[in-house]
Amino acid sequence: MNSTKSQIVAPHAENRALEPVNVIIYLIATLLVVGIIMVYSTSSAKFLNGESTHNLVFIKHILWVTFAFLGMLIMMRIEYHFWQKYSNVIFGIAIICLVAVLIPGVGSVINGARRWIRFSSYFGVQPSEFAKLAMIIFVSSYVAKNQDKMQDFVKGFVFPLVIIGGVSLLVLIEPDFGTTLFIMFISLILMIVGGTRIVYFIFILMAAVPFIYESIHKIKPYQMKRIMVFLDPWRDPQGDGYQIVQSWITLGSGGVSGLGLGEGRQKLFFLPVSNSDFIFSVIGEEFGFIGTSSVIIMFALLSWYGIKVSKLAPDMFGSLLALGITLAIALQSAMNIAVVTGAIPTTGIPLPFISTGGSSLFLSLLGMGILLSIAKQSKS
Repeated sequence: MNSTKSQIVAPHAENRALEPVNVIIYLIATLLVVGIIMVYSTSSAKFLNGESTHNLVFIKHILWVTFAFLGMLIMMRIEYHFWQKYSNVIFGIAIICLVAVLIPGVGSVINGARRWIRFSSYFGVQPSEFAKLAMIIFVSSYVAKNQDKMQDFVKGFVFPLVIIGGVSLLVLIEPDFGTTLFIMFISLILMIVGGTRIVYFIFILMAAVPFIYESIHKIKPYQMKRIMVFLDPWRDPQGDGYQIVQSWITLGSGGVSGLGLGEGRQKLFFLPVSNSDFIFSVIGEEFGFIGTSSVIIMFALLSWYGIKVSKLAPDMFGSLLALGITLAIALQSAMNIAVVTGAIPTTGIPLPFISTGGSSLFLSLLGMGILLSIAKQSKS
């Protein structure tokens, strides 16, 4: 009797464990734990290097993880059509923040870019991170409301393209080229999935060819040098190529299984921003190919389940919103790993859920909360 009962109950329990909501939460929690461990490991290097910021960096990260995870759970309980109802308001707030950060005295200049609004020496926000999520919500809402007009040249192409271009321009002025491409790519994908004719994009690309050709011929010597160093960082290993050369050395030092947690050497004196943009390199050094492959597999699974939620969403808005949020995490993780391995130039985009950076972490988890809200209402 008991064995028969267990045979009946077990499959249902197994099915529940593999439901998108549960799997997504498990994957996010695992990535957050990996992030906490790696931030502790990398920030301890600052302490050994004579800096007193070790505890501060780690404690700030723990606080951001805690608040962001709670935020995700709250967003998970909010019916996702709430965001469609207030999509214009959210878009307006994003525009105000993007304009405000460009105003001297409001936006803070860090490393030559005006990307932060700081409220104290310990706390600040990055409007471009909020703009990513705001644009996904706005474009998803616009496309869903205008499903029958998306093949129209003006309403289905020109109008949304002007909006996307305006937001992208504000981010580019900061300057933040990586986030600009990020916003444009995801927004355009949502337009295409929503029904915008691809021929319109092909026409624009063809029209832009002469301008691209002219721009290439006007490249300045210092810009050409950066391109050549990107193609071959060993041309200037102590200058423009330093970051990627050190990243390669860090990744290669780990071998198959790594040097062990906390045993990485490159984070001590050689690899800059080892706890944020280049934390994936340190994972490779301390946990080797096994560690980096595991992280990539987790992001791949998260993306797969996110797309599954998009396919099963009850309506067009939910489907596009889930797709946009999933693409955001997939693209951000892919871009970060591509930078670390030297496949693309440095963009300043952190590794989701793992790198330090409160704004990125908080907005990423809020996005995941919305995705989970859609997953809860998805078709079985």
